[in-house]
Amino acid sequence: MENSTLNYWIENKQSLLKEYNNNSTAYSKTLASLVSEIESSLKSVRRDPLVKGRVKNFTAFFRKVLSRCGVNGYDNPFETITDIIGIRIVVPFLEDINTVYRVLEQHYSILEFDQKSRELSVKEFGYDSLHLLIRIPDELQNSFNPGLASCEIQLRTILQDAWAEVEHELVYKTSFDKVEDSIRRKLTALNATLSLADITFQEIRDYQKKRYSDLQEKQKLLLKSVSIQTEHDSKLNNLQPTTQTDTYDNSAFNIHEADLNEIFMEALNAHLAGNLNKALELYTHLILISPNHYLYNHRGLVNLSLSNYDAALKDFTMAISIEPNDIRSYTNRGLTNRMLKRFQSALDDFDQTIRINPLWADAFYGKSLTHYDMGDIKAAIEDCDHAIAINESFTQALKFKQFLLNRDI
Repeated sequence: MENSTLNYWIENKQSLLKEYNNNSTAYSKTLASLVSEIESSLKSVRRDPLVKGRVKNFTAFFRKVLSRCGVNGYDNPFETITDIIGIRIVVPFLEDINTVYRVLEQHYSILEFDQKSRELSVKEFGYDSLHLLIRIPDELQNSFNPGLASCEIQLRTILQDAWAEVEHELVYKTSFDKVEDSIRRKLTALNATLSLADITFQEIRDYQKKRYSDLQEKQKLLLKSVSIQTEHDSKLNNLQPTTQTDTYDNSAFNIHEADLNEIFMEALNAHLAGNLNKALELYTHLILISPNHYLYNHRGLVNLSLSNYDAALKDFTMAISIEPNDIRSYTNRGLTNRMLKRFQSALDDFDQTIRINPLWADAFYGKSLTHYDMGDIKAAIEDCDHAIAINESFTQALKFKQFLLNRDI
C-alpha cells in the first residue's frame, strides 16, 4: 500500500470511528435478528448446531481497513470490509457442514463461497473452514438500516472451532517465521491431528449410520416375512410355522464379553434364515441383559412361528406393557389371539392398533382374517377393502379378498 493511501486512512480514523459508533446499535440489532433467524431455520437439522455471532470491534475493523482498503482508490470501507457482522455455526461432524449449508442456501442469497484451507500453502497454518458471504435480507435492512449489505458466516466443526479459538494466540498474533523449529513441528502435528480426528469421527459416524440402516432393513424384511397369514388356503399361507431341529450351544456364549449389537444382528439373521431355535435363545439372552419392547416383540414372533402361542402371547403383552403405543405388538398379539381362537380378544387388539394408527393396514387385514374365522364374510371383505385402500400393493390382502369373493359366490 502506498504511504499516501496509508496516511489518508490514518488521518481519517476519527471520521471512520464516528460512523462506526453511529451504526453500532444497528449492527448489534441486525446481528441478533440474523442469529435468531438462522437458529429458527436450522431447527430441522437433527443435531442442534451452535450459532454465535459478533460485531467486529473498531480496532479490528480499522486494522483491516489499513490492509485492504485503498488499493484501487479510496474504497468505502463499510462496503469493502464484508465481515463487520460475523456469524459462526458450529456442528459436531463434517457432514453437518453440508447439511447446514443447504439450509442456508434455501433461506439466504449467498454472495460468496470460500473453502479457507484451499488458500494455504503446505507450510502455512490454518484449518478447514467454510466461509459464506450472505446478503442481509431487505426486511432487516429496512428495520435497522445498518448500512451494510452482507454478513460473513463461518461453518465449522467443533474441532475446527477449537483450533480457531486459539489460532490468533498461537499463530495469527505471532510472527511465525520467527518461531523455532520445535514449536513449528508441534503446531503442524497438532493441526494435522485435529484434521485427522474430524475425518475419523465422520468415518465412525458413517459406520454407525450404515449399521443402523442395515438393521432397519433386516427388521423390515423380518416383519414382512412374518406378516399376518391366513391358514385357510394353502395359496395364501406362504409362511408355515416350522420347528427347527438344530440347537444353539449356550455354553459357548459369553454374555459378558459379547457385543449386544452384534448379538441382536445375529438373532435377526437367524430369525430371517428360519433358524428359530437359535433366534429364540439369542433374543432370550438379550432380554435378560437389556429388556425392551423390541426384543419382546421379536421373541414373540419367533414363538408365534414355532406355534408356542401362549409364550408368544406373554411376550407381546410384555412388549405392550413397556410401550403401550407399540402398534406392532398389538397387531402381533391380535394374530396370536386369533390362532388361540380368542376371536374377540383378537379384534380388540386390532381395534386398539387402529385407534393408535388408523393407517396401519396390517390391523385391518388381521380383522379381516378374524372375521373370516368367525364366519362373517361381509365384515371380512370390508376390512380387507380398508387394508387395500391404505396400501394398494398389499399382496396378501389382495389375494385374500379374491379368495373371499370366490367363496362368497
